[in-house]
Amino acid sequence: MDAAYTPAESSSLAAEAVVFHGRQLRTLVLALLIGVCAAGFWNANLADGFGRDVVAGPAIGGAMGKAAEFSTLGASFGFVFAIVAGLAATFTACNCVAFAMIPGLVCARDARSVRREALRSLGILLLFVVIVDAAYGAFVGWLGPVGAAAFNTREIRGAQASVVFTVLGTLMLLWGGIELGLLKAVVKRCTPVTRAFFAQSTTKAGIMGAMVGAFAIGRPFPVFREFLLYTAQSQNPVYGAAVMALQGVGQVLVMATLFLLIVWLFGGPLARWLAEPLRAATVSAFALIAGGAYFVTYWGVFHAWPTLGRWGFTLGLYHR
Repeated sequence: MDAAYTPAESSSLAAEAVVFHGRQLRTLVLALLIGVCAAGFWNANLADGFGRDVVAGPAIGGAMGKAAEFSTLGASFGFVFAIVAGLAATFTACNCVAFAMIPGLVCARDARSVRREALRSLGILLLFVVIVDAAYGAFVGWLGPVGAAAFNTREIRGAQASVVFTVLGTLMLLWGGIELGLLKAVVKRCTPVTRAFFAQSTTKAGIMGAMVGAFAIGRPFPVFREFLLYTAQSQNPVYGAAVMALQGVGQVLVMATLFLLIVWLFGGPLARWLAEPLRAATVSAFALIAGGAYFVTYWGVFHAWPTLGRWGFTLGLYHR
């Protein structure tokens, strides 16, 4: 029989529980507020303009109209276009949210372990990004130019973005709730083997990679949509899979490089900072909940009721 706790031990455990639940509540409220405020003040014109004018403009002379030039530019240009379209999406909301979750995957005891875990997690993440994007690219290649043009109309891509990002946002909120310990009753219903599997950093990296890849399915970004039309001109699912997978690599290239640079330069301090068992989970939970709140609010609530959003434009902070 287990020994009973002394009054002092019981008091200490109760105090720790209060501190833990207080941290949970603060993290949840702050993350939700940041996510909702980001959705309200999000300036899609600015984000799209960066990819269109700063990346695609200097690199390929602008993306618009490139699909109509497929016969002249050729299939090989599609691989260049893929990298440009991916880089143009670097600072979109979905990419920033995904890499904000990375610190929770590299818990380790020392700098060398942090670097090893970072490489492994990023490798698995990239693998699943490529798999999901390749599957989507094959679908686009099968559609062909006529099917892709119909698939790419404003009404279809708007509905597609709303559904895909709202679903992904909901999954982020659930994942964040699990990381924060708010869904223990649900988690306890799973078998020990299931819980152990999903607790592994490799599993989390794979899920995250699949989600990052799925962002391409919903992305309404004009540069990406023109790239999608260019890809469809080939009417070849193998070509579509190849260039779309390369687009996925381009999408995460800058963020992955920055993250690895931080890990290599500050591996020791990062390892010490992540040494507290709950800290990594709290960082991941915060990013997931903030990101999930953003996607559900911006692509779900605000798309259903547009008058509730666009706070920056309503307040005169941005110009149309």
